[in-house]
Amino acid sequence: MAELAAVGNRDFVVALAGIGADPVTCETTEEFEQALRRLAVRRDIHAVFVSEPQAEAAPEVVAAFRRRSRAALLALPLVPSEEHRTLQEIRHLIEQATGASLI
Repeated sequence: MAELAAVGNRDFVVALAGIGADPVTCETTEEFEQALRRLAVRRDIHAVFVSEPQAEAAPEVVAAFRRRSRAALLALPLVPSEEHRTLQEIRHLIEQATGASLI
């Protein structure tokens, strides 16, 4: 089965640990970069969830992860907005990354 990881502050990763994601807690941009660098080389990780504010604060880190890793990196919004992907798009990306169909 595909492995999931959640990278972000404590509240964010704890919430996603409930669906089976490996929690990787980081509070600073430097910790965020180190975490993504470590995850990029892991072949057992197929999807990485990050909080949108952290991804927006470090776009070069996200781009580097996407170049190095085959895993899908999904930035999840923490507040509702019309600028975010639809739930259907996020679901499709997760299903594609994990090879599983979500209900």
